[in-house]
Amino acid sequence: MSEFDSGPAIGDEPDAPSHGEEPLVFRIEQVVDPDIGPSSHTIPGLTDPGLTKALPEATPEDPLITLEAPPPSTRSPGSVPDEHESPEGATPPPTAVRDDEPTTAQRALGGRLPQSAPRALTWLSLVVLAALAIATPTLATPIFVTDVTELAAYTLTFAGLWLLTHRLGLLSIGHGALTGCGAVAALHAVNDFGLPPSLMPFFGFVAGCAVGALLAVPALRLPKAYLALLTLSAAVAFPIVLRQIDGPLPVTLDAEFLPPAWTGVDARDEHVWEFWYVLIWVVVAMWLLHRLLSGPFGRAIVATRDEPTAAAAFGVSVYRLRLAGVALSSGLAGMAGGLLVVPVNFTDQAQYPEELSIKLFALTIAFASTAIGGSSLLRTVPASAVLVLLPVWLVDREGWVTESGWSGLVKSEYFFYAVLLLVAAYVRSYRSRGLRASD
Repeated sequence: MSEFDSGPAIGDEPDAPSHGEEPLVFRIEQVVDPDIGPSSHTIPGLTDPGLTKALPEATPEDPLITLEAPPPSTRSPGSVPDEHESPEGATPPPTAVRDDEPTTAQRALGGRLPQSAPRALTWLSLVVLAALAIATPTLATPIFVTDVTELAAYTLTFAGLWLLTHRLGLLSIGHGALTGCGAVAALHAVNDFGLPPSLMPFFGFVAGCAVGALLAVPALRLPKAYLALLTLSAAVAFPIVLRQIDGPLPVTLDAEFLPPAWTGVDARDEHVWEFWYVLIWVVVAMWLLHRLLSGPFGRAIVATRDEPTAAAAFGVSVYRLRLAGVALSSGLAGMAGGLLVVPVNFTDQAQYPEELSIKLFALTIAFASTAIGGSSLLRTVPASAVLVLLPVWLVDREGWVTESGWSGLVKSEYFFYAVLLLVAAYVRSYRSRGLRASD
């Protein structure tokens, strides 16, 4: 244990404290690595009446310790202490106090991440979504079932964006292009290489991971804004590149996606089988993502977002972890692209314009961040519903899409997006003021 004193040289005895005062001793405990153990320093030389406190050794199971100073002594100088009082100059027994708000770096070494929503509300949301999933194929029209199938696929794109923005603290305005990359790769894997169409989501995931990593390798070595600019450039360039590769006409899938006999679904109800196929992929992917983010990987990426220097000090490779996070986020978008081929059986450059990436980013900020509804992955469902069903609802309103002037502006899709973002900003501002007032 090293001693530091601003007055005498190291090794000299510090000046004796004045009558009735005790030396103030701080013991600074770091979060413990189970293989290394704690490191501590004692700093003598500071004096203050009745303040002496030392920390017990922290352990990997209980690493969150803070200082708590004892109350000043009310005994007059020279008086005899009673039997329950520590003698003058003695150090009181150590007191350990658990911190209610641990730092991110501490959580990265074994703490728990804060829950984004009450468990009862989460289970209630899951029950409602399960009921809607069961009722939709049997009660809705085939066209609406196809729309809901696309809605389910886009939840994976929003999940990838949620991971990137909320957990990693990075920005991407090109996830529409990454979704298109997954769709094109999945379709050509079936058409050009004869691979089974049931694996199109996997092919899209691999393509999304590869393209996302290709964009992230140079961008992550620069300030964070460069990743947003590079992905925005990819969103603008993707329709042009796709037009050069596949031509101006849509490319259809050279395979039939019929329900297997063991499902009991009639061949005429192909839309029902496509709905359940996409939904199963989405549920499994969401569950795996939730499990991954609930473990050490999820805690580490939060640490790299909030305290990258501290995370690096604990041995976390910030660059590699961010690269893995961007690749995973892009892979989820690519998987969504592979699933989007299932209900429509073709790809077209008009499906993935640059406006799609901007809409995805705007809805992620509004729903999947802390602005509206917390940070749960379930918030990807309403965001996807707005993306897919809002244009359908506007088209069904007679004259709304073609109307011009101020009335047409209010009834346009982009006006709804602007109102949604404005409401999200006010809600977030209100919550921030409430948190500051409660502190």
